[in-house]
Amino acid sequence: MSPKFSDIPSYGMKHLYISLLPLLLIFLSGCDTLFHEDIKEGYIEFEITYPETDAQSIIFNILPTEMILRFKDDRTAGSLSAAMGAFQTEMLAFPETKTVYQLVKIMNDKHALRVDSTEIESLYAELPEMKIHFVDSTKLVAGYKCKKATVTFKDNIKEEFSIWYTDEIDIANSNWCTPFHEISGVLLEYQVRKYNYELKLVATNVVKEEIDESYFDIPKDYVEIDQDGMDKIFESFSDI
Repeated sequence: MSPKFSDIPSYGMKHLYISLLPLLLIFLSGCDTLFHEDIKEGYIEFEITYPETDAQSIIFNILPTEMILRFKDDRTAGSLSAAMGAFQTEMLAFPETKTVYQLVKIMNDKHALRVDSTEIESLYAELPEMKIHFVDSTKLVAGYKCKKATVTFKDNIKEEFSIWYTDEIDIANSNWCTPFHEISGVLLEYQVRKYNYELKLVATNVVKEEIDESYFDIPKDYVEIDQDGMDKIFESFSDI
């Protein structure tokens, strides 16, 4: 017959607790998915797929497949790279000044675009008219409890899609510079269209970590260009 807990002497219980304690500490220290605190600083890893891009096309194999979104003091820095680092782009958002910088590096050519909130609003005004519907549904994305929203488009000009967002990551007004500014949580699964490409981003990992201030610096060797100049750079890829 197996012994009951009550049959274990008190000194045995003490030894059992001591032997299990290191395992419990290891388990709990890595258990962010069970005991989330509001993370104010760290990074999110996203997987990127392209639902509308032909997998047999030349461009498909050189498109970025992941994004790292670093965050600190409500600022964000998203970075993507492709072609073994020959192409790199970053999006730095500064809510305190309502400005966004897009940095692009192609081989040795380095360019920077600065836009303010007024310019951002005019850019999104050019997108198809859409409506966000908040849905009573939840699921886990990268271990974080997310709420659901669906996006529909006027006259069904585009197929609707779902957004999953969480309030367990502490980035205030994280969507102020995106088409989804009505959503108050951090997006962990969503779609966005940029330069004729439909991107689907799904978070795969969230890490609490101190982020160096250098990620939010604007390099001095980047040449500032306007929106037309940045559009021409990306449109050249769509012609491949």
